[in-house]
Amino acid sequence: MGRILAIDYGLKRTGLAWTDAGRRVALPLAGVPTQEVWAQLEALLPEVSLVLVGYPRSLKGEPTEMTAAVDAFLREFKRRYPHLPVKPVEERFSSQGAAVLLRQEPLRLRRQKAYHDRTAAWLLLHTYLLGRAKL
Repeated sequence: MGRILAIDYGLKRTGLAWTDAGRRVALPLAGVPTQEVWAQLEALLPEVSLVLVGYPRSLKGEPTEMTAAVDAFLREFKRRYPHLPVKPVEERFSSQGAAVLLRQEPLRLRRQKAYHDRTAAWLLLHTYLLGRAKL
């Protein structure tokens, strides 16, 4: 059984996180410029058996301006990797949650956009793992 990879897709930057080999602990990986995300995925996916993609919705559950971009990313992902399961997951509060977590970090880390992106992906994955543990 491979790792679970979480993707917090953005127009400019994309956050990545994955589990340990036992799929018990979420680990932040990287925040990368979105134009480099496919190269990053090529390197990571051989170890992955499930991909989670943060799916943006408003507080009312309606599509946001980012929903179409994430839909396009999901279509391209499924085209490139049809054998790999990909699951959209609720991401309503991942960016806000990352911002709250980062307030506790030293200022030099808070200023790094890549750190924010990977923290948002980590939060998506951590939340997923907590929900799965309850089942």
